[in-house]
Amino acid sequence: MLSTTPITTTITGKRLVVGDGDRIENVKPTTNTAYKRGDLIAISAANVATHPAITSNVVGAWQAICAVDMTAEQATAHVNAGLEMPIYVQGAFDIAVVTVRGTALTTGQYDAVRAQAQANKIELRKVVGG
Repeated sequence: MLSTTPITTTITGKRLVVGDGDRIENVKPTTNTAYKRGDLIAISAANVATHPAITSNVVGAWQAICAVDMTAEQATAHVNAGLEMPIYVQGAFDIAVVTVRGTALTTGQYDAVRAQAQANKIELRKVVGG
């Protein structure tokens, strides 16, 4: 006998990229440093990626968003082989999915990080409903 009771469920997902027009470039990773997709990335004048500092709950300067997960071992192997890693330098992203060193931003950090994003040609949206 088949049940006539409807099945109701909610599917939620968190997508980092939430718009069109994202642009990817490459930077050199830092040895012995792990990166997570969605991490804010600071880029040195030598085109080397680091994580922005967080001082008194304020995220320091950043210019891009990491496009891939990379372990510390993989980063070191990339550096030794002269390889680079992809980063997002333009596009629209869900601020709730953006991280620093794999840790989600606090809502208190959102406004300052979003203000920096505008200068970086990155849009950090508050996405509702997943």
